[in-house]
Amino acid sequence: MTSSSVTSAPIDPDPHTWLTPARLAKVRGTLNSAKDLLLPAGMWRAALVYWVRLEASLEVDFDSPEDLNELQILQENWLKKNSLKEFGLTIENLQQKLRVAPASMRWARTNWNHKLESLFLARKSSLDRASCRLLRLKDKDLVKELYHRIKAKETTFEEASRMFGQGPESVKGGLIPYQNLESMPHGLGPLLSRLEPGKLSNPLQMGKDCCLVQLETWQPSVLDKATEEYLLAEQLRLWIDTVVDTLVSILGSVEKKDLVEN
Repeated sequence: MTSSSVTSAPIDPDPHTWLTPARLAKVRGTLNSAKDLLLPAGMWRAALVYWVRLEASLEVDFDSPEDLNELQILQENWLKKNSLKEFGLTIENLQQKLRVAPASMRWARTNWNHKLESLFLARKSSLDRASCRLLRLKDKDLVKELYHRIKAKETTFEEASRMFGQGPESVKGGLIPYQNLESMPHGLGPLLSRLEPGKLSNPLQMGKDCCLVQLETWQPSVLDKATEEYLLAEQLRLWIDTVVDTLVSILGSVEKKDLVEN
């Protein structure tokens, strides 16, 4: 189950109200000249998403000593892995780029902090966290044999996955990292909620594969800082998607009108 199937986009701020005439003029001036390049490159929507996130980030202050220290750490980490020349950035461009993510999250908290408890309660079970191991094979008979060998402790799940697993997770002994159940790949969340830590599932079908699953760790959800950040990030993503849908509709209708008049 995807998060979008259980959560609606926030209606406040209303996208049509937030997209003021000044903002629409700004986005046209900023992006329309590049649209002929962005569209065939498949980057038009991504550019609009970034523009909306940037605009939201500019609505909040992010200049306290703690904020500046956070940005300095982000900058140092970025420069350890990348170069300004490679990306064609100045240090000022980089600082603006790195500010967008934390500042837009502050904007999200400013707008939806009051909704966190109700969002959490509505989705509490899907926000339980777990890690597990997954072993996938085409050969059903081999999966059954490995099931019995693991149960008899003749091998470990990790060893069996490294030796026989056919999914990309096999290089890590089948490990699926610790995360919310609703974020679990392959729809594993509901299955994990029925297992105990250390317990092995029966052989089961997963698409064209036969697989085994073993629950590693489990933590019931709590409304801690990590969960708050997750919920806010999701609300922000859904709201931005709605704003971008509105933008695409507005910009598209304007362009068609202009074509008719010309």
